[in-house]
Amino acid sequence: MEPSNREILSVLVVDDHTQNRYGTARMLRAAGYKTMEAASGAEALEFAEYVCAVVLDIHLPDLMGFEVCRMLRKDPRTANLPIIHVTAKHITEEDRRESQESGANAYFRSPPDPDELVKTIDALIAR
Repeated sequence: MEPSNREILSVLVVDDHTQNRYGTARMLRAAGYKTMEAASGAEALEFAEYVCAVVLDIHLPDLMGFEVCRMLRKDPRTANLPIIHVTAKHITEEDRRESQESGANAYFRSPPDPDELVKTIDALIAR
């Protein structure tokens, strides 16, 4: 993905912690992406069809990010949407495996390295 093309693409940032959500969205906007934000799994499911990628926290108040990911994969409108799990709490190898099994394309410990997150999103969108 060319940085010049980012301004036409939106990324959904899903995190129930306002500061984390704001920080990630700000980082993506600084890289040129438009962003949408959601504080719950239900909001993520509602907004996901309108974006080109989702940065999804695993620990949410209503649904686990694993389940949100599975639900997005089952919906034909979002089945191929790049999904990046980000987590501060679910950091075991088992959690990483569950992330992959739920359909996530990538997994980062929070806070993610800005350059690595942007490179990952670029690569996933370009596929």
